Amino acid sequence: MAHPLPQRLTPPDISARAIAKLAGPIFVANIAIVGGGTIDTVMAGHLGAEHLAAIALGLASMIMVFMGLVGILQGMSPLAGHHFGAKRYDLIGFELSQCLWLALILCFIGMPILGFTDFWTGLAQAQGEVKEMASQYLLISMLGLPAALFGRAFVSLNAAVSRPKVTMYVSLAMLLLKAPLNAVFMYGWFGFEAMGGAGAAVSATILSWLSVFAYIAVWEKDKFYASMRCSRFYWPQPKAMWAQLRIGIPIGLSTFFEVSSFTLMAIFISRFGAVTVSAHQIVANVTNMCYMIPLSIGISCTVLVSQCLGAGWASVAEKATRRCLAIAFGIALVMALFLFFGRGFILPLYTSDATVIRIGSSLILFGVLYHAFDALQCVSSFALRGYRVTFWPMIIYGVMLWCVGLLGGYYMGFYGEPIMPPQGAYGFWGMTALGLFCAGTSLAAMALYVSRTRTKEDEHVSAAHI
Repeated sequence: MAHPLPQRLTPPDISARAIAKLAGPIFVANIAIVGGGTIDTVMAGHLGAEHLAAIALGLASMIMVFMGLVGILQGMSPLAGHHFGAKRYDLIGFELSQCLWLALILCFIGMPILGFTDFWTGLAQAQGEVKEMASQYLLISMLGLPAALFGRAFVSLNAAVSRPKVTMYVSLAMLLLKAPLNAVFMYGWFGFEAMGGAGAAVSATILSWLSVFAYIAVWEKDKFYASMRCSRFYWPQPKAMWAQLRIGIPIGLSTFFEVSSFTLMAIFISRFGAVTVSAHQIVANVTNMCYMIPLSIGISCTVLVSQCLGAGWASVAEKATRRCLAIAFGIALVMALFLFFGRGFILPLYTSDATVIRIGSSLILFGVLYHAFDALQCVSSFALRGYRVTFWPMIIYGVMLWCVGLLGGYYMGFYGEPIMPPQGAYGFWGMTALGLFCAGTSLAAMALYVSRTRTKEDEHVSAAHI
């Protein structure tokens, strides 16, 4: 006969409706963030292939540095989510304070890397106007890096405490300002100097600083956070910072491997000319927009898993993991069909260049092939973050996305022999698709295994069988 277990803590709602309620605002916020890149791509595309190529190079380099550093800061999210599930609200503000100190330290790493513009333009073998605009883009982005990192600390916290609408509203506000600010600095409205592609970085930097001030205001004024705010000022605490870094460094490296496999691909593809990299940039932007759905579900999965574990319900965490994987995979299959049948409509929205559209129509087919497995790897890795399992996902990302995807793509793109002649951009995209397939299947198997193993330790499940 089963004996009821005394329960003081209850798990979060993990129904499909609850997942949608959590993932929806995260999705809108991510679309708004990516939408800024879309606006940059469209507005630069109408200035010419050189401007689009400069943004592609500058954005790819900046994102690679930024996302790697942001990944390190995400070590706070499962910790804050665990505290929230355990109702230890006072520790959440403390975790935020340590995360902000980490962000400040990371600025001293990231800013010099972005400022070394000759390295990035040299990777792409950029010349002339493209090199000049890309260098300006990176130098301006360097000034916005501190705000971007501080802002991401608040984004991670808002997700961890099931408050993603704050991020959504701030991101939407910044998106509304993106096109007008772009016009001012890219096209030279209101008497400002027309900076072309580099002007997109000016608007992005301004918006990064505005957003971080908005997050601080919400944190200080919103009553929801009252029980979480620190009662005193905290200097850096090495033990607490190390607890975040122990989770965050593998996440940062995983994020770096994932993001850089695409950004370095863009840089190497730049060697094939402005037209080819323009097609790549457009297709990358389209597939990235589609990726926002599994990314939103993945972030929600981290939140739900960590909150379930904080409340002591590992069995519910397993159900949340399985449900998030199923939902993401099903939606990804639908999106793959949309990319296949809608490519003739989507690509002309970005450019009127017939050659760019023709190359893009071929490249997008690789996105059709890998998107469902990309969704699996995304949600699985985020679920594992909730379980604080980050080392082996980092290894999988390094092997599958760098060794198979990037290095394999480099070989197939520039050499190919003796298998086949050099495939150019198609070689890169083909090997990336193979790497994502391998990563998706491997990480999904790991996430299911870890969640099942943790369920066996759940005292609620054990008590039900006494």
